[in-house]
Amino acid sequence: MSELAKRQETAHPLVEAGRLMVVPGVYDVLSAKIAESVGFPAVVLTGYGVSASYLGEPDFGILTQSEVLEVARRVCQATGVRVIVDGDTGFGGGVNVQRMVRELVAMGAGGVILEDQRWPKRCGHMRGKDVIDAEEHAGKIRAAVEARGDAQFVITARTDALETHGLAEAIRRAGLYKEAGATVLFVEGPRTREQLRQIGEALPPPLAVNLIEGGVTPMCSLDELHAMGFFSVGFVLSGLYAAARALRDTYCEIRRTGSTAGAGDRMMDFDEFNRLIGVERRYAEDERFKPAKDRPRGS
Repeated sequence: MSELAKRQETAHPLVEAGRLMVVPGVYDVLSAKIAESVGFPAVVLTGYGVSASYLGEPDFGILTQSEVLEVARRVCQATGVRVIVDGDTGFGGGVNVQRMVRELVAMGAGGVILEDQRWPKRCGHMRGKDVIDAEEHAGKIRAAVEARGDAQFVITARTDALETHGLAEAIRRAGLYKEAGATVLFVEGPRTREQLRQIGEALPPPLAVNLIEGGVTPMCSLDELHAMGFFSVGFVLSGLYAAARALRDTYCEIRRTGSTAGAGDRMMDFDEFNRLIGVERRYAEDERFKPAKDRPRGS
């Protein structure tokens, strides 16, 4: 059995039992294909990651709706995973939210995350955030529900009010968004296990939480989070940070030594990478369209 196949068969017991969903963050087609190759059925297309990889910019509201939709379309076309798209604030009012949701449904995305920050937004673990009126964001959630229609499309309502208005207001807002039709509730930025526990006790399931290396939320175990009442656990920036470190280390090795000998055990080789992106499948397809005289005998 290949190492890849072994990895595909291995998951945390809570995940295997369907009692918890672990979702990695992706930021382009390649990262999504790698997540799919190791067995993840769903991914989050993170706005933080897309902004960093597509623009080289921080998650400061610089990314546009059209840029998010373009990357989402490419990921949906190239993979078979369920793609949950970070829709930031919806890039405007209810009409803008509806346009985005309809486009995501049409391309086959599996859901959207909508947050109640004031534009220009910030990454949920950065300083300088502010939020709009709760009733205004509830209207955006209702707009998303209407635009979704009968599609199997998850609407995650995120509130960033914990930092700006406190835990009680964040919980109140999340409840309001559930009444507006949100599928999943997501209170961003809990700073302690006690806050996580209170969120899990106060709000109806399913609940989502993000774990970010170096972020403000404690890096709890899956068992802890499940016991607290959470269902969806997002490791939304882990792949981005790992890729950035791997690239930097490899480039430093090349610059320092003029060789990759010291980094070879941390790299895919030519054949492994080609298997990941499906080179042999493309060779086979290419052969089918060649003139008969140019095809290998017996094909």
